[in-house]
Amino acid sequence: MTKALQLRADNFPVPLGNLETYMHAAHELPVLSREEEQALAIDLRDNNNLEAARRLVMHNLRFVVKIARGYNGYGLPLGDLVQEGNIGRMKSIKRFDPDK
Repeated sequence: MTKALQLRADNFPVPLGNLETYMHAAHELPVLSREEEQALAIDLRDNNNLEAARRLVMHNLRFVVKIARGYNGYGLPLGDLVQEGNIGRMKSIKRFDPDK
């Protein structure tokens, strides 16, 4: 059986609902150092630690928002761009090789 990361509104560290509040809260989360990011990626790869995956996703939300803002003039709502960016970030964490 596969473990899945369960996120609910009551345990999600960034507010759900208002996009501006979400983006502000995402900006408030500290950026991980290279060493922290690598240690979390190794823990995820070696131990399938979903908490490590959650931390990698959460502490990179500001970068997703920044990239989404760059595509803001393409006719899609910013909230949709942020959602797609978050999905892409989750997929990229699965493929990330901490040894490179």
